[in-house]
Amino acid sequence: MRAYRSRVRKFAAMGLLVTGALFATACQPSDADASGPDSSSTAPSAPGGGSSDGGDAPAGKPVNGTFSGELAYLAPGKHTVGNQGFFVADDTKITGAGRICDANTACTPDQLDTVLKDENGIMATVVIKDGIATSIDEYDAE
Repeated sequence: MRAYRSRVRKFAAMGLLVTGALFATACQPSDADASGPDSSSTAPSAPGGGSSDGGDAPAGKPVNGTFSGELAYLAPGKHTVGNQGFFVADDTKITGAGRICDANTACTPDQLDTVLKDENGIMATVVIKDGIATSIDEYDAE
């Protein structure tokens, strides 16, 4: 019984060390993010005729701008407009046009999540600051 406990402790310690090593290396910058001119990248243009006021943004950095297009559900509080991902905060101003909630009515993030899980083709203009939507205004696609 004593040898079993010793093996379990060793196994747990090894697992903890491996997990710690993985977390430590996950936070290190990669060589691909070097500041040389060959490694710079630009943010994709806003789909659906949106505009981005952030200029060229390195990959992985929060985006700022106004984007219009079809909304899609990724996870609770995480969505896309066109190809641009964004988060929804509790203070995000969401205005419906009949599908998320009643027309010209303030909607909740939970209503947005519920509708986007089940429906496609919901069009909106989304203002994003630091990767978080400050406002989502649903509009009719017609």
